[in-house]
Formats: sequence, C-alpha cells, structure tokens
Amino acid sequence: MRVAIIILATIMLAGPAQAQEWPTFKHDAQRTSYSDYSAPDTDEIAWTFDVDGSLSSPVIDNYKVFVGSSEGYLYAINVLNGRELWRFEAGGEVSSPTVSDGRVYFGSHDNSVYCLSATTGEKLWSYSTQDAIYSSPAVVNNVVYITSTGNYVYAINAATGQRIWEKNLGNKITSSPAVDNNLVFIGTWGGAVYALHTSNGSVNWSRTLDNYAITSSPVVAGGRVYIGSDDWNLYALDEVTGDNLWKFDTEGQIESSPAVASNIVYFGSSDGYVYAINALNGGLEWSYLTEGPIQSSPAVADNKVFISSQDGYLYALDAQSGELIWKHHIGTTGSASPAAAYGKVFVGTSDGRLYCFGSWGSVPGGDIGKGVIYLFIAALLVLMLWGLIHLKPPKPKRIRKKGSSGGVAEI
Repeated sequence: MRVAIIILATIMLAGPAQAQEWPTFKHDAQRTSYSDYSAPDTDEIAWTFDVDGSLSSPVIDNYKVFVGSSEGYLYAINVLNGRELWRFEAGGEVSSPTVSDGRVYFGSHDNSVYCLSATTGEKLWSYSTQDAIYSSPAVVNNVVYITSTGNYVYAINAATGQRIWEKNLGNKITSSPAVDNNLVFIGTWGGAVYALHTSNGSVNWSRTLDNYAITSSPVVAGGRVYIGSDDWNLYALDEVTGDNLWKFDTEGQIESSPAVASNIVYFGSSDGYVYAINALNGGLEWSYLTEGPIQSSPAVADNKVFISSQDGYLYALDAQSGELIWKHHIGTTGSASPAAAYGKVFVGTSDGRLYCFGSWGSVPGGDIGKGVIYLFIAALLVLMLWGLIHLKPPKPKRIRKKGSSGGVAEI
C-alpha cells in the first residue's frame, strides 16, 4: 500500500510538469512545434516581462521560461509570475536556447556555444566556433548539434563541451538543425538540404532545391522532411533518400519554419498568409490572410495554431478550419516564435517584451495566487511523501492478562 501511495504522489508531482514542457525551439529535436496539451482560448494576459533589445523564441522547462536577447543576455524567468530568477551575460546576441537534463544550451553572436546550470545560471562550459551563431541547438543522446553562419555544423559533448566533429557545408547557415533516426537535417543559404550522420557528420544525402537561400528550419515527421525556401516554395523530402515528394508554391519567401500535427503542415509566408497543407500530398487545406509578412514559426497545441505576423499581432487560429479564435496586438514581432506550455502561450517581441497568455484561474491574488496554491499543494504532497518514507510505525502495546492460575501472563 505504501509503495502504491509513493508512486501515485511521484506521478502527481512530476508527470504533468515534465509532459507539458517546451524545452527547445519548435518543441522537440524533430522541430515539430506540436504539443498535445491545452492552450488558452482567449487573449487574457497572465504577465509580461520587459528587457532591453529584441527577444529570441522562448523555451520552457521545470516552471522556468528561458529567453535570449539581442543585448547579449540569457534570462531565466518564473513561469508562474513572470519574475526574473537569474540572467547570464554573453558577449553577443543570444539565440533561442535548449534545456536538457538540468542544463541550458545556447549560441551567441560572440562565436560561442554556452552550457549553463538551469537552476543557477552558472556557466559550466563554453565552446568557440568559427563564426556567429543564429540557430538553436538540438540536444540528443548527450550531444549538442548546432550550426554557425560560417558554413559549419558542430557536434559537441553535452557534458564536457568537447567537440565530437564539425562539418563545413560550404554555405552560410542560420536555420536550426533537426535530428531524427541518427541523422541531422540542415538547410543552407546555397539552397541545399543536408542529412548528416550523427556519428561522424558524413553526408547521407544532400538535395539542392534551388539557388535561393534556405533560412527556414527543417521539421521531420512521418518519414518526411518539410522545409521552406526563399524561392517561395515549401518542400517535402523523403527522410531516407532526400527525394523531392512535392512542393507547395506561395506568393512570397518562406522564412517561417513549418509545424506538423495530425498530417497537416502549418507555416507562414512573407505574402502574409498562414497555410495548412496536407502532409501526404501537398494539397491546400486552408489559408488565413494576416496584414503583414510572416517570419515567425507556428506553435500548435489544443487544436490551435499560434503564430505572429509583422502586422504586430499574435494570432490563434483553429487548426482544422483556419478560423480566427483570437488575436492580440503585441507590438513589433520580429521573427521570434511562440511556445505553448502549462496551458499558456509565450511569445517575445523585437520591442523586448515577453508575453504570457492564459490565466492561472480566478482565485484570491489572481495569477500569482494560483501559482502559490499550486506550489502549496506540491509542498504538501512532498511532506506526505517524506512522512511515508521516514516515519516509523508505533511499537505494538503489551497486553497483560490473567492466567488460569490467577497469575498474570504478558503477551
């Protein structure tokens, strides 16, 4: 019975939190931008956080929001109330980070990859690259995969910071790598997509789409690689061979990185449209016109598509129909992409403001009060768990009863 209670308490404490994280740019190493948890139905704001400079795409892990700034800082922010926990100063603009096993990894325009403690912000190691880093790292099996603008892809030991391999692809790289089935997928400014072996960086296949730059980051899902190009097309490639399966033409450059959920590919274009494309055949499911170009990548959660446009709005669209659910003016949006976690949506702007959309509920004290209640419940469960483990059962009482001879027998 005691073991069952301990297991139940552990699941209550750890299960929901771990499952609802958004620990890297576009959610996971495959860059699907999809979470199967809840997301806000309205544009109610829980809190905002302001810094100097523009913000990267945020990531969320263990009730902390991590976000980089163009002023060279990485911030850790309390997810419940939007208060700063710590900050770390790098030597240049900070890219969107990745959190794995209690550590935060990110690149900077100072030509360095950093690894920090997610709890304290202490620097654990750094690695110098050839050039500035715009991409977000993918961390898989204790290896950090990241690209630099100077044509290079790096594989770095996540624990020690030692380089495992590097690969020069001959063209500028700003998109973030995706990792799946022991392959690293990357797009370059030379118009080519590469699949490299995770073990040594050797080329498994490469496919030149056109002579236009690829700034969109690839997403891998269902045995296919989806990626946008400045030639105005979204491409679907075979994950194993690189064969071009289909392409979808828009009326503008595609800097937005696609999201994939339930065999639908979602992405934005500089023509101002958000598109939903059938992942199997490239057919149009729906499109929604905003009032500005789109560089942001969508986040998909709770049957909603969240994406920002250069018109200054964050949009929440119905994932099945494309109908508008809500929109909110957030200012100069830039290219930062939203993230969905804990039933909230987080997005940063070029004005230096981080938004948390969603409510913790109507309780005394508002959003902060609800957060305190959650923490109180968690603390109570921890105390119960501690008591079950450490408290000893009472010793059995001795019972004295009279024997048949008139004496007293002790049991």
